[in-house]
Amino acid sequence: MSEHWLIRAEGLTKSYPRRSGTAAALLGAILGRRTGEGYRALSDVDLELRPGEALGVIGRNGAGKSTLLQILAGSLQPTAGSIERRGRVAAMLALGAGFHPDFTGRENVLLSAAAYGLNEAEIAAKLPLVEAFADIGHFLDHPVRDYSSGMYARLAFAVCAHVDADVLIVDEILTVGDAAFQARCRAWMETFLERGALVFVSHDELAVLSVCTRALWLENGRQAAEGRPDEVVQAYRRAMARLDPVQPAPTRLERDAGIDFAADARRGRNPIQVTPFSAGAPSHGHGGASITDVAFVDAAGRRCPTIQGGGEVELRIRGRTEAAVGRPIVGFILRDAMGQNLMGDNTYLAHREEPRALAAGECFDAVFAFRMPYLPDGLYTLAPSIIEGTQRSHVHLCWLEDAVVLTVSGSPVELGAVGVPMVIEEPEPLEEDLARPRVTALP
Repeated sequence: MSEHWLIRAEGLTKSYPRRSGTAAALLGAILGRRTGEGYRALSDVDLELRPGEALGVIGRNGAGKSTLLQILAGSLQPTAGSIERRGRVAAMLALGAGFHPDFTGRENVLLSAAAYGLNEAEIAAKLPLVEAFADIGHFLDHPVRDYSSGMYARLAFAVCAHVDADVLIVDEILTVGDAAFQARCRAWMETFLERGALVFVSHDELAVLSVCTRALWLENGRQAAEGRPDEVVQAYRRAMARLDPVQPAPTRLERDAGIDFAADARRGRNPIQVTPFSAGAPSHGHGGASITDVAFVDAAGRRCPTIQGGGEVELRIRGRTEAAVGRPIVGFILRDAMGQNLMGDNTYLAHREEPRALAAGECFDAVFAFRMPYLPDGLYTLAPSIIEGTQRSHVHLCWLEDAVVLTVSGSPVELGAVGVPMVIEEPEPLEEDLARPRVTALP
């Protein structure tokens, strides 16, 4: 094992006595017999966590994931094995865990920070940062029993993000909260992993693949596999397919011209709710131009509060220059809740041969017309940008993160990051023998 570790565990085992009736327990005590052998929630698990690593833990319910996280965090002691920790460990193991329901959010922040070992001066310096990160407004001074699950998550993560932890342990609950909060968490974790380490438990395999550098698969409390996330997730999927094979119901398809992916009878509609443009979205860039509006619009230029996956859409990005811009390029990126880039484009190719300069104080529109992909359930964000130069060599003038949030629920898409339009036809027997090789004459 490496010497540069933050957590090192060997042979971690956690056993619980099997419960039995009072009479049976009393009889066993009198006769000197054991009433039950108990069960192991975790058995002989080894792991090492180093700076810069993000370890994803996957497995079925009851596989031992939460038990492992509690032991790593120090809130549960192993029955056997050893564990060593270097530095401070912050954990989010359950929504609101560690918060007193009758205390205000502010009071809980002070208590939590003190529990992590911060002194009064450090707590006083961190409190404004926690307040800004959580962004729950006046609710910070309300009892946390009045909080929604999203507010719990905001405050809990804000505390963990500002106690100078070396290791962050998260159990699933990062899926709680709006898109802007999730984006804030992702940005923080990217910076955090430059020096610290993350342990992340999730049933969302896509999240593990996109966030983690290593993965650990637990099965019945034991290590089934450990290594690269893609390899471990693939092994887990194969095992789950063997344990729970899909039994498709008999289906009769009508023999006609085909079945349109977008037809309600086959895939259903894919409505996408569009939130208004957020002028206060996080931004960066060298300045000289700004984005003043982003909207999906109809043929008359009116804003569309709802668009359809699989449908034709127009995205309008409006901006204004504060200085002359010689070769402006306007673009956008659509991201999912894990920050993965799903699609995007820019105006570079539209005027590559004859670039159009913009004078200082000039307003402009860039319009992108395209077929919106079908999106699975979840939150998505649009990040518009204005750059100057070329695609290979440019300067960022203005880049807005999460300027528009898209919300999808009840989606027909079950596999993959996006769905694509297609026509599905009923399989039909071929008249010719497929076993006979075909010979095609080439011109």
